[in-house]
Amino acid sequence: MRIINKINKALLIITIILDFTILFGLYAQILLGLTQLCITLYISFNFKRLEKKIKYQIINYWIYVFLYFSFSTYLFLEEKSILDNYIILITTIMIIPMTIAIYFTITLNKIAKQNEK
Repeated sequence: MRIINKINKALLIITIILDFTILFGLYAQILLGLTQLCITLYISFNFKRLEKKIKYQIINYWIYVFLYFSFSTYLFLEEKSILDNYIILITTIMIIPMTIAIYFTITLNKIAKQNEK
């Protein structure tokens, strides 16, 4: 789990740095998101080994991801005029995914610390 945690942290830091270039940051966010979803699937299969508090955090992560995908799908498929509003667009594309990624990184750190005990 320590190696997975280090990979996740490295990808998060690289993504934050690349976000200053915007285009490369968006590509990095896709890679980070796919990586975190794969890690979460792995953690979900080993769900019984987790402490109760961390289980709730993983469930919350899945809820946040589902809500984000639902919200962004609605925005981009139904409301074409919303794409003209740059604040909502930047929030939807950059800020919300990075917030979810940081939440997952904090949760993954707690899981790694739990496994060290």
